[in-house]
Amino acid sequence: MKYEIIGLTGTLFILFAFLFNGEKKIRIFDMVGSAFFVTYGLCIGAWSNVILNGLLIIVHIVKLIKMRKSNGKRTEPC
Repeated sequence: MKYEIIGLTGTLFILFAFLFNGEKKIRIFDMVGSAFFVTYGLCIGAWSNVILNGLLIIVHIVKLIKMRKSNGKRTEPC
């Protein structure tokens, strides 16, 4: 039961991500939720959970970096 709080916290972060409109906020909250699930998976020995959520964190980081790079490129009007 003591580890369940970690899993429930991850669930809440992912649930709250659905309330946002901006892609950046959604990805950040999903990433935090996934980090809680990685921790939870390590505590209970659920390796499929650890692998899935670890990979999701990587995907979110890559997407956030790409978003940041594309926002930095400003094209001037013709």
